[in-house]
Amino acid sequence: MWPQDPGFSRALMNGGVTALQILPGSANLFGGRSVTLKNVPARTVQGMKFPGAPYGLKMACGENPKRVYGSKSQMPQTRMGNIAVDRATWIKAQAYKRKWDRYNKTGGDMPERDLAMDTLMGVLNGQILVHNHCYRADEMAIMIDMSKEFGYKITAFHHAVEAYKVADLLAANGICAAMWADWWGFKMEAYDGMKENIPLVDHAGACAIVHSDDPNGIQRLNQEAAKALADGRRMGLSISDEHAWTWLSYNPAKALGIADKTGSLKQGKMADVVLWNANPFSTYARPERVWIDGALMYFSGNPRMKPVSDFELGQPGEGDVK
Repeated sequence: MWPQDPGFSRALMNGGVTALQILPGSANLFGGRSVTLKNVPARTVQGMKFPGAPYGLKMACGENPKRVYGSKSQMPQTRMGNIAVDRATWIKAQAYKRKWDRYNKTGGDMPERDLAMDTLMGVLNGQILVHNHCYRADEMAIMIDMSKEFGYKITAFHHAVEAYKVADLLAANGICAAMWADWWGFKMEAYDGMKENIPLVDHAGACAIVHSDDPNGIQRLNQEAAKALADGRRMGLSISDEHAWTWLSYNPAKALGIADKTGSLKQGKMADVVLWNANPFSTYARPERVWIDGALMYFSGNPRMKPVSDFELGQPGEGDVK
């Protein structure tokens, strides 16, 4: 995590983003831990961490692991192989957890630590939240089955282009779907997408989230939500502006395990607030002021309140250096 990334200030000023989750990529079946951050300037990742937010575990399924491992004969090259490796890994994690449970209960020789198994043990203990990169409905259903087999919970499916096909299943299992408004068709597993995905998932009673893994998209999440809202209304769904805003506020906070601290305006919660200069679902709306923990972090009317990274200022040419 690079605290000086100019993407943070752009998300703050252009998108009104007050908190965000940073995850590993989706090339691996088990990608590693994610971290939730406050969008505040700091020199270290520790200075940006969201107080009390649980870690996440990034998992992936489908074409990305297949593509990465496809040329390596010892790695899974099929969806069947992906699930087989997943299950074998969870079996090891359960055995690792049993060793530590026994040690914590009866003492004796301390088991040898394994960093990967530590994270999976945290998932099995309910301390680390699973965020699962997954596009196809059939694979989401399989991942849910696997979570029940090994006793953990999936918090959210990311991208989830076919979530509309299993929206009732997501609702029944309390799983969020973090989705794009209309990005689909760029690879085979993203081919069966539809613009009404987000409102259909929401209509089924599931936790719908508008998200982005794009440096430009994160600056325009309000516009993405507006597109999804319009698509839902065009198909006859009655969705209020206020409810649609939960796709950007309370529901993401719920998926990150921080809904008791932020994501809605209630007494006792953190004062993470955005004041827009127009209806935020308007194409022309921009954040006017952004507060994080009650501190004014951005004010469009004050040049001193516009955070700019050194890396956006450019570098002098060779002839300019004296």
